[in-house]
Amino acid sequence: MRRFSVTLLLASLVLSALAKPYSVRQTTDPTDPTDPADPPDGPDGDGDGDDDTNADGNVPDLGDGNGIPDVSNATNPQCVPWYGIRDAILGGIFQGRCGDNSRAAVRLAFHDAGTFSLGLQGLGRPNGAADGSMIWDPTEVTRTENNGLQNIVGILKPLPAQFGVSPGDILHLAGVLGVLACPGGPRIDAFVGRPLPLNVAPTDRLPNPEDPVELLLAKFEDMSFSVRSMIALIGAHSTGKQRFVDPARNGSSFDSTVNVWDVDFYGETAHGTTDPDVFTLDSDRFLANNVSTIMEFHRYINNQPDWDEDYRAAHFQMSTLGINQSALINCTEIMPASINLTTLTINGTVDPDLLEAATQKYRAPWLVPSS
Repeated sequence: MRRFSVTLLLASLVLSALAKPYSVRQTTDPTDPTDPADPPDGPDGDGDGDDDTNADGNVPDLGDGNGIPDVSNATNPQCVPWYGIRDAILGGIFQGRCGDNSRAAVRLAFHDAGTFSLGLQGLGRPNGAADGSMIWDPTEVTRTENNGLQNIVGILKPLPAQFGVSPGDILHLAGVLGVLACPGGPRIDAFVGRPLPLNVAPTDRLPNPEDPVELLLAKFEDMSFSVRSMIALIGAHSTGKQRFVDPARNGSSFDSTVNVWDVDFYGETAHGTTDPDVFTLDSDRFLANNVSTIMEFHRYINNQPDWDEDYRAAHFQMSTLGINQSALINCTEIMPASINLTTLTINGTVDPDLLEAATQKYRAPWLVPSS
């Protein structure tokens, strides 16, 4: 298990207490069940301080029935080039589907941003950022914790030079598009304009499956995340697979519905599953049952709307860690609509035929024709 100095950890915790987690969405305390911002008969009636009535946020209404904006819909001239970059990623790399490349892009976004440290920043030391260093620094992807990301790094690496944009913008656009490529994945705000990385990301910052809950909490807090946003981010395991924790079970998924972005991960992790193809990380199991995290973990069981809302906010926060957000350009207008799982579900299960029909409709421009 990796060890951190007591001094650095304490500095991290003190500085992170000054952060304003969830500032992109919350204006009140979301963990307070008495929060007057969301009374029982309020916006969505669940009393948790959220308004989940439009969890995807600003879904395009383009009149074409498929929710895919193109250049003719552009409202910001600075975003026009990003329509083509979006297509190069969603089509050329993801092929419009929730495959290994889209999953890897989501994981890559966290590994790029997850080295950010308020503690190191306060000490004036290299502190990581959502800056694309994973595809900028040739040594970073060789670290043990980044095993399995070499392929997606190699695929994305030429794109900054090809399109004349920063590595951070390519990497984090791929991250939000990777979420959206998976049916059910929410439409996360896409900001561009990140500068080049200033330094190599620090080592020993990323959470790992061997960390105890207390260390995971400290690491996420040092990144500026609340407990709830940490648990929401971990839900990305919904479409994840493990390859290196247990090599004998390479390719096992973290829940039984790996091809859709849903909340089955939370229930199956908390209550256990008999599915032989599902692999549960010890760290996830501990988070599902630890006194410090059990309430937030169980919040999302059978609760897709809350998770959609919270994950959107947490992923956006992650995609701007260590970056001056005021200098970025909001190009969310390029993002297609999310594929809503509600209309594809019969008796609690996503129907495969309805799912494929929705994929063909809402991801048509990027799908590879079947042979």
